Amino acid sequence: MQFFTEDLLDNPYPHYAHWRAEAPIWQDSETGAWVLTRHDDVRAVLKDSEAYSSKAMGGDAGPLPLLADDPPRHTQLRGIVNKAFTTRMLKRIEDDVSVIASDLVDAIPEGRSIDIVQALTTPLPVAVIAQMMGIPVARGDDFKRWSDALTGTLAGASMSEREAEIGEMFAYFLSLIPERRGGQGEDLVSSVVNAEFEGQQLEDAEAVGFCMLLLIAGNETTTNLLGNLLNVLADRPDLYRSLVEHPEQIDQAIEEILRFDGPVQFLRRRLTRPATFHGQSLEVGEVVHVIMGSANRDSAVYDSADEFLLTREKNHHHTFGFGIHFCIGAPLARLEAKLALKHLLHRYPGLQRGDGDNERVASHLLRGFHHLSLRFSKSS
Repeated sequence: MQFFTEDLLDNPYPHYAHWRAEAPIWQDSETGAWVLTRHDDVRAVLKDSEAYSSKAMGGDAGPLPLLADDPPRHTQLRGIVNKAFTTRMLKRIEDDVSVIASDLVDAIPEGRSIDIVQALTTPLPVAVIAQMMGIPVARGDDFKRWSDALTGTLAGASMSEREAEIGEMFAYFLSLIPERRGGQGEDLVSSVVNAEFEGQQLEDAEAVGFCMLLLIAGNETTTNLLGNLLNVLADRPDLYRSLVEHPEQIDQAIEEILRFDGPVQFLRRRLTRPATFHGQSLEVGEVVHVIMGSANRDSAVYDSADEFLLTREKNHHHTFGFGIHFCIGAPLARLEAKLALKHLLHRYPGLQRGDGDNERVASHLLRGFHHLSLRFSKSS
């Protein structure tokens, strides 16, 4: 069997269900990685950072800080940016995020078919992370293109084109280091380049890698979270109407889409000690793919697992990871999605499918939309 197949991209969930039932562990014939799909197996791997190393998470740009680091280095590096995502800091930027979301929603024309990805779900998180990093929001198109190139979701791009985009992004962040180093700025880039790790500042290349990671984490998750939720709501006018009438349910809707159709589907881990799953022995150095998107639909844990329910309680999904690698940007993504929905629901009580084509992101790792055509109206 192979994991990275075309038919998995559109709707992976029937495949996940089959694997959970018939093959709770199997080896991908293309990569040699072992695939784990059941809830308890996924959680067991994610919570044990000693036995399952994150160093398997290297990408086309090489291993990124935090994402591919293990303790104690991971713990110390995470401390560099942790303070930017605390509840207190997010409270400070909440009004700014709300203004950005409100302006974008106000620009959506009533009754016309629009691509919500271009109109809202991409520009909102790009503008917010640009502000947090102290970078001109006018470069938003560059940020999104670079981010897509790094994650492998740049539509129609060859490997050489992606590498060129990644090189451009690296050069841009590298150019920021001299002007931010030694300064008193409170932006994220300044925090990274002036931080000390084991008594020394980060090397330039590592600081750039950190900035690249923050750029991705600051926009991909929110874009895909919002797109996936609006995609579900477009087919469920009852749910959209319920959210219009009861905006206090927005938080539940966000948590349910994170479980039901999450923006991140799997993570890779490398074994540092032998392990056994369902009678299959795994050796040191082997890689496992832990499929959070499957764990989140495990009927052994969730009632009506394949249904989107606003009434769901105890929604302990794995979309943002688990344990020490829990996504640092999760609170920001939740805040952005909540404010975007709040303004959409207030301005437009009606939602329908649009006339344009919808296009899923061509990625097994990230699940979202490149294009999603919707129509909003002031009458429900």
